[in-house]
Amino acid sequence: FYEMIDLALDSKIFIDTNIDAALQELDLLFNTENTELIGYPEYGTNFEQFLWSTSPSTDTVKEYIEDKISNNTFFLAQMEHDVDVQILDGEYRQIYYVQISVINGNNSYSRTYQFK
Repeated sequence: FYEMIDLALDSKIFIDTNIDAALQELDLLFNTENTELIGYPEYGTNFEQFLWSTSPSTDTVKEYIEDKISNNTFFLAQMEHDVDVQILDGEYRQIYYVQISVINGNNSYSRTYQFK
């Protein structure tokens, strides 16, 4: 069964493949702070507070992201994906460089995020 989903904020773009829906879920998850979604305060990443208060290792950040993906996404959680986290030295504090690759058959799609 195949159904088109409208996840676009401006209702001008339609998501019509599972990979597009997974990438949209990822963008929504990473661009939403905790407590922004009324009635579901667990949704979102809140990376600024997480990184500032804990200065975590790359493994800790990867576990945090995997937990958010498995608990807050539908399409992405069911797809093969890879999370890579690198820590770069910044001028004032560390910069976390996160790349998430979503594998769909022979194709790979990625999103990159940077948190300070």
